[in-house]
Amino acid sequence: MGDGGTNGPEDLTVAIVSFDVFELEPLATSIQAPRFDVGSVHNVAVELVDDTGVSGLAYAYVFDPHSARAVAEAIEVFAPSYVGTDARDLRRVRSKLLSSSLNFLGVRGLMRLGASALDMAAWDLLCRQHETNLGGLLGVERSEQPALTAAGLWSGLSPEECARIAVEVADEFHTTNLKMWLGSKDLGFEAARVAAVRAAVPDAAIVVDAAQAYDWRTASRLANRMADSDVLWFEDPVEYEDLDGMKRFAESVPMPMGTGEHVYGLDQLKHLLDLGATQYVNLDLERIGGITDFLAAGALCEAYRVEIVTHCYPHVSAQILATTRAGSYCEVAPLWDGYFGRLEVHDGFVQVDDKTVGIGLGDPADRRR
Repeated sequence: MGDGGTNGPEDLTVAIVSFDVFELEPLATSIQAPRFDVGSVHNVAVELVDDTGVSGLAYAYVFDPHSARAVAEAIEVFAPSYVGTDARDLRRVRSKLLSSSLNFLGVRGLMRLGASALDMAAWDLLCRQHETNLGGLLGVERSEQPALTAAGLWSGLSPEECARIAVEVADEFHTTNLKMWLGSKDLGFEAARVAAVRAAVPDAAIVVDAAQAYDWRTASRLANRMADSDVLWFEDPVEYEDLDGMKRFAESVPMPMGTGEHVYGLDQLKHLLDLGATQYVNLDLERIGGITDFLAAGALCEAYRVEIVTHCYPHVSAQILATTRAGSYCEVAPLWDGYFGRLEVHDGFVQVDDKTVGIGLGDPADRRR
């Protein structure tokens, strides 16, 4: 028996002593989605620093400067909860936030984004303290993930433009797993666009994303018109809270459904999975609840026998997907390449670098303006 010991694990505690919240330079982009256009991505970074000077970094993304300021304020509210704790306490801190501040302010929306960014920063710090990455802390299922492009094949492009761009995108990203956006009421036009991509890249795995543009009846008619194009899944055919519409859509179409990027937390995810309507669950790290809740979501999706596809956060997603049995396609969204570089893709697969230190975002000192 010890004497209450002076040589136990507590002696190894390294406290988080400070945090810093700052906006990264906005990145210009050009996204033409069915119901909105995006001209720039605004990212709010948070850095947690321990008493040895090691720091962990993460960010939350939005599409306008006003929302960025709101998220920054949310992080400023939540970040003091981490000061004075060990990075190993990150689960405890997150649970306390969920039951206190988030419970009052709201477990969805911009507040969730702020809390998720802090959770990811704490994981980055923990990885750096151990000079490893998420796979090194958690173990891995695989060393690569199939890459799914998320660029170029925007809504509104003609069939001829889609055919040309599909070839260019497949060549640029080294994958024939292609996502394209659709959403107009001209269902013949949309079906022709998908058929053009199929003809241009015969071996493509085609994902179509309506970004919630339709009601379930219209989406069902479109899906049936695309039956000959061998679509891998139809993503977000209806509003993300229209659970009845999702179920009715899934029961009436010849292809799997994918959805989930707007899911906030495990309770909402379970409601979605209980429908039995989707085969692919698209999770966004800042909405699901950071790395901590992503790990729990991975176990939940495994139990429901569905596959996890990531939405955005490609550099972190490549690591976290590799730790879960339910992991599937990693969305290669190039929006953040200007900060963190392009993910390495070979023959359609994102390579997970086991020598990376941290969650995939590089050295925090390099991310400042």
